[in-house]
Amino acid sequence: MAILTLTRQSGSFGDEIGMLIARRLGYTFYDKKEIERRIIAKGLPKEELVKYDEKKPSFFDRFAKNRDKYLNYLSSVVLEMAKEGNCVIMGRGAFLFLRDVPNHIALRFVSTKEKRLTHIKELTGATNDKVALQILDKSDKQQAAFYKSCFKYDLNDHSWIFATINTALCPPDMMAEMISAGIKNNVSEKIDEAGKNRIEELILAQEMANKLIFEHNLHIDDLWVLVHDKNVTLRGMTSFHATVERAETILESEYSGYKVISEIKCVQDSRFSKA
Repeated sequence: MAILTLTRQSGSFGDEIGMLIARRLGYTFYDKKEIERRIIAKGLPKEELVKYDEKKPSFFDRFAKNRDKYLNYLSSVVLEMAKEGNCVIMGRGAFLFLRDVPNHIALRFVSTKEKRLTHIKELTGATNDKVALQILDKSDKQQAAFYKSCFKYDLNDHSWIFATINTALCPPDMMAEMISAGIKNNVSEKIDEAGKNRIEELILAQEMANKLIFEHNLHIDDLWVLVHDKNVTLRGMTSFHATVERAETILESEYSGYKVISEIKCVQDSRFSKA
């Protein structure tokens, strides 16, 4: 019926509410551990995963090639989960991969500092507010840095969030019940079918991106492939026009019937541009 993606501040009961919603709707709940398991199963070494997984990457790990590799694996996993349908996906920027899917709903949970501190102490066993506050501050900074580095997205920008909910004002059970009822009453079969079709396009776009980057080893930074109807749009940055031409040729030859439009920015490598 629907795909629900959630982001939350640490200590805001986001995970608990997500699990309650999934239980009420009979949906599958995908948490951090399951997302990590699927990424590693696809072939990304665990030591590579931990460099990027909802944290601020080191200086060398910020380079586009390494970051894009992680994002390709993450995108593939999120889209596979979305294709299975009727699910709740927690964190990892899932709402940005699915932002134009008709049956997708994105929510963010926040809470007051006082409530968050109390809950963090319950979860971690922290003995005082100072330790709990350090945990919260570190989590908030890492989450913000993750979205900025991997998605160029500011968590204070709610452009792609349906609603930001203050969980301090309502018990988790009541919150889960209200959200579940809203989904049941408003996601129709027509919307669900449109969502399934859009997800198929997103999966195809990810397949095309993987083919260019992993199979043909094309060096295109921040590659983004968009598929809509029979049109394919390529976005990103590379050093050579030949790379752009090769990308177009590969997709047109291997995906007949699709029109490829390149919006890739070509920044000539200064080493070869000097006469």
